[in-house]
Amino acid sequence: MKKRSFLFVLALILLLLSGTFFVIEALEQDIAKENARIANETREQMEYIQSLQAESEKLFAQDQNVQNLLDENTNFRVYEIIHNESLVEYIYIIGFHLQKIKYSREPRIVNGTVYIFYVDLDNKSVTNEDDANFAYFNQSSRLLRLKNNVHKKEKGVSFDSSMTTNVWSGTCLPYSNRWLYPFRVEGNQSINRVSDSTKIPAMKYQLEIKKMTDTENMYLTYDSTGRNVEILSDNTNISSKYWKDERKKEVNTLTMSLPSKADYPIDWCYTWEVRSGTNQTIVFDIDMTADGWSNTAGPEKLYGWRFIIETPPNTYGMSEEKMMEIGVWPTTGFGTFYPLSTTIVKKGEWLAKNSKERSANIGSNETEYRPLVSGNMAHELEKSLAW
Repeated sequence: MKKRSFLFVLALILLLLSGTFFVIEALEQDIAKENARIANETREQMEYIQSLQAESEKLFAQDQNVQNLLDENTNFRVYEIIHNESLVEYIYIIGFHLQKIKYSREPRIVNGTVYIFYVDLDNKSVTNEDDANFAYFNQSSRLLRLKNNVHKKEKGVSFDSSMTTNVWSGTCLPYSNRWLYPFRVEGNQSINRVSDSTKIPAMKYQLEIKKMTDTENMYLTYDSTGRNVEILSDNTNISSKYWKDERKKEVNTLTMSLPSKADYPIDWCYTWEVRSGTNQTIVFDIDMTADGWSNTAGPEKLYGWRFIIETPPNTYGMSEEKMMEIGVWPTTGFGTFYPLSTTIVKKGEWLAKNSKERSANIGSNETEYRPLVSGNMAHELEKSLAW
């Protein structure tokens, strides 16, 4: 009798173990399928982004007035911003020179004028305007400010939210093949109701920074000077108090949650850093979501940007001639430089829709597309998108 009971218990344990094994295997397969879907979607979007770059570059190069201005002056394209399928913005510094000051490590950019060019892909035209409604760049502080605004209205409640993404030039960390790029996102909200009886939604914001390609030596780190912030790293809760112990670990996703109101002049604020290796292309998304606005199943996306940054080589000990040759432009004279190139894409339904349509058309026509990017960037994207 005891032997039968033992065999029954043993069989039950084996059955439970086998069931657990199949459940785990099924979960792993689902995760693998989802990762493959995301990788394929990212590839389609990156190829579509590169096709927009190629088209805008062609129109930009055909504008004789612009080319005369660039040919006659030193120039550097600081940022390329793709707003949608019809509008690409180029931010240039033109007419500058390099000057070394006392005790500085390298020369820095002085003088020069900031020019903003808009390439209209529908009308096939290039205009030079100073429209801070899209983006604002300050050469002295090396600060780029990207602006977003959202207005929603539902059941007697109106919701307005503004978000500003602050982007600075990078710092070459001494004696290491690493670059550090600081970012800061801040914003305000305003909720109005038609009557006192209308319930005000309890808003909670969440910012997610996510690696979009399998790039090595890219780290997402959080600046723990903020308060009341919950850190999620690859879906693992990490208290901001202990984040300093985790910050050297390479993660694919960094998520920061903040209550609806913070103790700041602004309503919410997030600060983080991206650390990467030299001579590589890094791609990451930032997405702001708000939970609590309506009775949806999950948080609603408010804003989103994709950053594609081509990092320079290690600049320590590099001569001024070499910097100018490869296009590494110093900003302060003390180890801060602009990336070789920075493309920023304003995310939205247009990106997902057009990239899928383009991929389907290429598949049916069997046409090969060759992106217009630098050799290093093309190699890095080809390697990282193969994950």
